[in-house]
Amino acid sequence: MKFACLGYADENLWNNMTDAEREVMVDECFAYDDVLRRGGHWTGVGEALQLSRAAKTVRSNGGKAFVTDGPFAETKEQIGGFGVIEARNLDHAVELMSKHPGLRFGPFEIRPIDGDVTARCQPEAVASDAPSEGATFVCLGYGKESTWVVMSSSEREAMINECLAYDAVLRKYGQSLGGVALQSARSAKTLRSQGGKVVVTDGPYAETKELLGGVAINRFVDIDRAIEAWSQHPCLRLGDVLEIRPADEEFNARIAARETLVARD
Repeated sequence: MKFACLGYADENLWNNMTDAEREVMVDECFAYDDVLRRGGHWTGVGEALQLSRAAKTVRSNGGKAFVTDGPFAETKEQIGGFGVIEARNLDHAVELMSKHPGLRFGPFEIRPIDGDVTARCQPEAVASDAPSEGATFVCLGYGKESTWVVMSSSEREAMINECLAYDAVLRKYGQSLGGVALQSARSAKTLRSQGGKVVVTDGPYAETKELLGGVAINRFVDIDRAIEAWSQHPCLRLGDVLEIRPADEEFNARIAARETLVARD
């Protein structure tokens, strides 16, 4: 089974560290990522994100899209990146991530992937007018699960088909690099480090009415183009909230280089 691991961090902790302390922490995390790769658990899907102050949030109000600076969640701990791992089951995924050094910065939320929806949303061939250059942006989609639950099967299918149809529009704005749909927040487990011990609780990290439902990765010329593209998405009509955050290109390049080295071993 595949599981998304969403890493949250107190950005103040990171900002207050020296460059040397950050480098030591990064090396520790990289070393454990190597353990996951060698065990066949790392899928190669994931992105490190820039700080939350670089984010833009898109909401629908009265049929119009409104854009605000900053992340969706106004909390001390913000999502800093995500990865997808392969594990036997949820308990095994929890066991794997409970040893990750990143827990010292903040909680991990582990959620099963919705395989059916993810498969339907996989990127197709890039449209000829899509830019081949630009920056990578991650769109975090938050929604009210209660709205989805009360819809009939036909209403859900109609909304999914509308979103899939809009994916063709997105591809004209920028190159789609993939993404994942998540199962209900009820299926999540949250890991925290307390007093040097890992504490596991049922449910998602964020206890709000709007919960993370999926992640999409696209390449756009700039964040304004990304906002323009996502501001027309059909999910906004359901009251969903979209957080658009630039990927940390430098950090992700280091991850890619690390993967190449591990593959050679």
